[in-house]
Amino acid sequence: MKKTPKVLLVILGCVLFLSLNLITPFLSNAQTDPCFNTIVQADLLYGQAFLDDQNGNRQEADKKRRQAQELYRQCKDPFSTDNIGLINGFTDPAQLSTRGGVYWRLASEGWNDERRLESKIFVPLQKLLESDPGFTPAYSLMIQASQEFERLEEALKASEQAVAMFPFDAEMAKLRIDLLAQDKQWLEASIAARQFAIINEKGIPVEQFNEFTKIADDYFGKFSGDLNSQILVQGILGTVAGFFTGNFESGVINTIGMAQMMISGESGMGASLAAQYKSEYSSENRLIDDPEILAYVDKIGQDVAKLMGRNDFTYEFNVVADEEINAFALPGGKVFINTGAILAAKTEAELAGLIGHEVSHAVLSHGFQRITHSNLLNNLGSVIPFGNFFSTLVTLDYSRSNESQADILGTRALVAHGYAADGLRNFFVTLNEQNGDSPAEYLSTHPATENRISYLEQLIAQNGYNRFAFEGIDEHTQMQEKLKNLS
Repeated sequence: MKKTPKVLLVILGCVLFLSLNLITPFLSNAQTDPCFNTIVQADLLYGQAFLDDQNGNRQEADKKRRQAQELYRQCKDPFSTDNIGLINGFTDPAQLSTRGGVYWRLASEGWNDERRLESKIFVPLQKLLESDPGFTPAYSLMIQASQEFERLEEALKASEQAVAMFPFDAEMAKLRIDLLAQDKQWLEASIAARQFAIINEKGIPVEQFNEFTKIADDYFGKFSGDLNSQILVQGILGTVAGFFTGNFESGVINTIGMAQMMISGESGMGASLAAQYKSEYSSENRLIDDPEILAYVDKIGQDVAKLMGRNDFTYEFNVVADEEINAFALPGGKVFINTGAILAAKTEAELAGLIGHEVSHAVLSHGFQRITHSNLLNNLGSVIPFGNFFSTLVTLDYSRSNESQADILGTRALVAHGYAADGLRNFFVTLNEQNGDSPAEYLSTHPATENRISYLEQLIAQNGYNRFAFEGIDEHTQMQEKLKNLS
């Protein structure tokens, strides 16, 4: 049975808060922050809009969503290049602006010309997408032309913008999936297909839902096959490295270890490591066992994780009593979040951004691949021995590429679920505000915070992601107060 989205679970609480004006332990927040009640009201409207969407009442949903966005705007500073979230798409050229009509005519003429000069196609198309971003045929032509001229990067960019603005459009989703597969980005293709199916489960025929789900499963199979092949190659290279360095026995052990990894897989490795971590934290009385807090964090984590295309994982979200602002994910989707991170996040969307980023590392196999790679390097003088990665896993630095991938995937999941797209970006801003010149522990192995904030703003603005969406401030504040009372 499909789980109820997070935004709906807070509606009743929001209604009580607004209509009865109850005196709660969180009244101090409302008194000290003038935006508290405004965002609570916006969250309520946004949740109602989601219900209207699910019931097929798109016109009423759009009205409430616009009302909610106006309230969010009152409390959120604009980016240097701001966006207005989802827009209504159209296909009739007669609805184009005067300038847009000219650009579409020029682009169409350039495409239909036998010579097909690139400048006569791409220049007007780019200007058209800027002037009339809701005109869906422009995206289709941009993608088709980019493929024709082998400009795959531009095609992928255009498809991402289209999917972000038109999440209910099956044609746009298929175009993006095909492009990702063409580029052999199997996991990304799988995720794109599964996200469309999940987002539109109640609004599309069962046959179409099954079609996208099968596409997701097929491409994930390709990703999994490639990953296992990489692991096997690394194991063989480990044996060869051991032979040439005179440490043949270690190379053989390395190969056996790789084989065992392949058998147990990411989920098996993650479960084993998580059990060790939980045992250590429990012995120190640091593992939070409050049912309400665990249910809150687990609901956020599960909602975000189910949009990332790795249904082979059993996701698990643990809370550790530690004031450091930190979180990490083990292979197979086992995530640990410090209480310091929960208390630092100003809204549920910020916490979801952090959790989504960490889950993304697991979904993209970053930690798993890094462990296998480190194991290979062990025979060449690496400081990380095969049997001791338990104590060093969370200190492994991810590459900038890994971090960008986790930012993108985590932010996409926020958007797909209906959270404010800038949740992760705002979490980094919060860390900057709270830590000043002394970076938080969480950021000590990550790229510079200012760079991350700027990059995420560009990602959100360029792709038209909606940052004026569900924040979840009321229930999050309640959970923070509960955590404080536990200490």
